Amino acid sequence: MCADQTPRRPRVAITGASGFVGSKVADHLESRGFEVHRFGRRPAERIPEAVRARYRSWDVELGPLEAPPAVDAVVHCAGAVDDWGTYEPFHRANVVGTGHVLETWPDARFVHVSTASVYDPRADHSLVRESDADPADLTDTAHVRWLNAYGRTKRMAENLVTAAAAERSILLRPHAVYGPGDTQLLPRILDRIRLGRLVMAGSPDVRLSCTHIDNFSHAVERSIESDVTGPVNVSDLTAAPIDDVLRTILRTVGAPERISYVPARPAWAVAYALEAACGFGRLRQPPVTRFQLANLTRDFVYDLTRATEELGYRPQLDAPAAFTTVDVPTARIS
Repeated sequence: MCADQTPRRPRVAITGASGFVGSKVADHLESRGFEVHRFGRRPAERIPEAVRARYRSWDVELGPLEAPPAVDAVVHCAGAVDDWGTYEPFHRANVVGTGHVLETWPDARFVHVSTASVYDPRADHSLVRESDADPADLTDTAHVRWLNAYGRTKRMAENLVTAAAAERSILLRPHAVYGPGDTQLLPRILDRIRLGRLVMAGSPDVRLSCTHIDNFSHAVERSIESDVTGPVNVSDLTAAPIDDVLRTILRTVGAPERISYVPARPAWAVAYALEAACGFGRLRQPPVTRFQLANLTRDFVYDLTRATEELGYRPQLDAPAAFTTVDVPTARIS
């Protein structure tokens, strides 16, 4: 085939491209030859100069984008990500904002970046299938026993995407995304180090499906070029014991491999009391929350059948060894 007959790679818009996940996905797609248009809330002058020309500032909460570029696919990474806070800010970012992105590109392939937090935090997660997320409509999300506004509004956003664009959308559900540049998972783990010892609730044998950012970027690429629709779990292939993960992290950042585990049940009681004292999201975040404990004290293992068999997902990195790629500043260790 002559050079000028080479098939054109898709044109892609990425929201949330000033954040960890969005920026890494954008870098990956550009390296694979995609034409990428980056959008984020951060002002353009705060974006690395190397990608600034392909970046445009846009707060998705404020309305649809004016004069959007023509694209074949949208990767919607923008949203509020935190385990603490009141409902309204999360609703504006995760539900209203998603609606504005759908309005901006009413015909493009829609890759919605969701989260494992759409699964009931109190349910059994020993082998999580996509169908385990409930409920199936916007109204009934009020009846799930959500531990925070983040999980509830991300599920509402999924339902909004499905209602508006079921035939052209895929919902990717990563769990515990990590890797170089991570601003969420790894820093929070290192903040638990006290007097040279990492203090964790639960058991060292708890198994967790985590998602390296390179693996997730590969899943996004496969999603853009496939016609798979609906929810798809995405993680590393191995759900590693949490103790193996934590020791790999500590070795990588040069911290002592000293870990203490406290029983989960009293930790839950303490977390509830602290949340009540902080007004369940209205005041400053307590040092431990029930949402954090739900993700660290019990198995959270994904069924990846849809990803591997339907999406053609073939991750190259696996836990716990992939945690050696983290670059959390050692200044956080105390």
